[in-house]
This record gives sequence, C-alpha cells and structure tokens, in this order.
Amino acid sequence: MSDLGSLRERIDTLDTTLVNLLNERAEVSLNIGAAKRKATTSTDDSSSKELHVYMPGREKEVYKKLERLNQGPLNHSSLHAIFREIMSASIALQKDVTVAYLGPPGTFSHQAAYERLGDSVAYVPVDQISAVFEAVEKKTTTYGLVPFENSTFGTVVETMDNFVKTSVRVRAETYLTVHQCLLSNSKLEKITKVYSHPQGLGQTRQWLSTHLPNAQLIPVKSTAEAAEQAAKEHDAGAICSELCSSLYGLEILAKDIEDNSANTTRFLMIGTSSDNATKDDHTLIHFTVDHRQPGALADGLKIFKDYNLNLFKIDSRPSGLRPWHYVFMVECSGHYQNEPLQKAVKELEQFCLDVVVLGSFPNQRPQQQNE
Repeated sequence: MSDLGSLRERIDTLDTTLVNLLNERAEVSLNIGAAKRKATTSTDDSSSKELHVYMPGREKEVYKKLERLNQGPLNHSSLHAIFREIMSASIALQKDVTVAYLGPPGTFSHQAAYERLGDSVAYVPVDQISAVFEAVEKKTTTYGLVPFENSTFGTVVETMDNFVKTSVRVRAETYLTVHQCLLSNSKLEKITKVYSHPQGLGQTRQWLSTHLPNAQLIPVKSTAEAAEQAAKEHDAGAICSELCSSLYGLEILAKDIEDNSANTTRFLMIGTSSDNATKDDHTLIHFTVDHRQPGALADGLKIFKDYNLNLFKIDSRPSGLRPWHYVFMVECSGHYQNEPLQKAVKELEQFCLDVVVLGSFPNQRPQQQNE
C-alpha cells in the first residue's frame, strides 16, 4: 500500500486533470450555446423564438449514461450531484438563467428548484404561485417551478387554476421527497397556533390531531412564510422544512411528522416552450365539454385509448365562465410533436371545446413510483 504522501500527490495530479477536463468541457458547452443561438436567429420566426439552454431531455440522457458508465465506488446519487453542478455551470456559461419559485427562501419549491438546477443559476422568490406564472409569461425570469401535486394531499389547485389561463408551457417535472418538521421557539405544550401552507397542514393532519389537538391551524402562502410568522410570535409553531430552522432562527421540536413517510411532491418547470420529444414523454392537456351532450366527456377520453395513449391523471376545476361548467385536465403518455398525439388532439376537438396542449416533458417519475 502506498504511503500517505504519495497518495496525496496522486490526488493532486488527478485534480489537475479534472480541472483541465472540466474547462475543456466548458469550452464545448460554450460552442453548443453559440450553435443554439445561431440556429435560433436563423429561423423565420427568430423574433419570437427564445434561446433555451436548459434541455431536460438531454439532461435525462446524460444521467442515464452516467449510471451505465459508473462502476463505483461513487454511488449514482453522488455522481448525479457532481454532474448537476457541472451542468448547472454549463447552463450559466451559455446564458444567464433565472428561476422563479414560491418563496421566501427555504420553501420546498426552493429546495426542489435548487436540487434540479444547481448552484450556478439565479433563484427568484415570489409571494404566490400565480406570480411564478406571471414572471415566465412576462419573461422577467427564464423559467419557473410550481408545485403540481402531492402523493398524500393531491393536486395543488392554485397551480391547476393558473394552468387554465396561462400561455406558458410545461418543460420538465421533478420530484422531492418532503419531510415536514414542527419549528417553534416555544415548548410544544405552549403552542396555540400552527402556521403552514395548506398542503403542509394536510400532510401532517394525523400528527397534529395527536400532539396539538387544540391548536389553531392557520394556512399561509408558503411553508417559509409560516416559519417567518412563527418566529415573530410567542406560542406559535410552523410546519416547514428543516432548512427553515437556520434561516429563521427557530428550534426543531419534531422531525418527519408527515403522515406518510413516502410523502412526495411533484413540481413542474414552466417556460415559454417545451423541450423536444424523447422516447418516454408525458403531455398535459386541458379542455371543456358541452355538458348538454350526453357522453361528451366519455367520447373524448376514449380517444386516448384508441391511439394507445395511457392516461395518468384526470382533474377538473370550475371554468369561471358560468356555474357548474368545468375545465378538465388530463396527463397522457406521448409528446405533442409525435403523430399519435397530434391525431388524438385533432379528434378530441370533435367532442371537446377549447382544447389546449399545455406542454410535453420527459417522464422522470422515480422508478419505484412507476410500478
């Protein structure tokens, strides 16, 4: 076995090689950015077409290749974390990228955005989900990240309502295992009110009924806002992430208080357009039906089966046009660039009204959740 000094010399040599290779990769990344920019400006509609440097399909391909190549001792998660930062730096070299999320800092949206895009992009906290959509629509940020659904508490209705009236498109999805904590500067038995986002309160309902049955539960716009509020008051607590403890100066009274240990929130990344098709994509579509026509919804949904498109999710929300009139939102397999889905959408328009494709994105549901 080599002595410590020679091992450290070997590490130094490898570090030099790594730095040189990383900069060589960065040069290639800059060339890719230039090629993208040239392709964008050479098209007829270049005035309206935006340069996109974050390509989730390519990212998924890179991570899969890394797993095939990896022989250890690094595990896949460690390798993913390293390359997340390498790709984040590459994105930033090609273009200044900003991402809007439901703030303030310390929310699960902030955590999910950071885990997806790394340290080299700029994160912009906004005070409500609608403001994330607005930031992307007005191009004040490049992308936005919004919570879409939780495995315990279901669909985030504010996000769905914004999708019904937006011009943005879904670009990617990402999943975050959510561990809720109770934070406060008071003792547990002294807490009379608990702040959190409605999803946070819903995900910890059983724990709250057991440990704080008489506390007033107060919904706020975000879990980080809950921490801010609890830090200002006596006898108040907040349900939020562990990160908020250090950010807002609160003690952790209880960890992992979510009712389901597999509690996971799914987020959607939004931009001005979707990425190109891969071999495994999902598409989000919304539409309305004429409720006076018997079987209109059933006829519309049958089209997806006829074209061998799997349905993963169906939701409905009031349209806001008139009472008891609804917008339906479906998530199906396939990409809007591919012929089967294009034909399905065209046929769907025969039975349904106001059909809008909200975007297609690579399927990145964790493998165990696909089974």
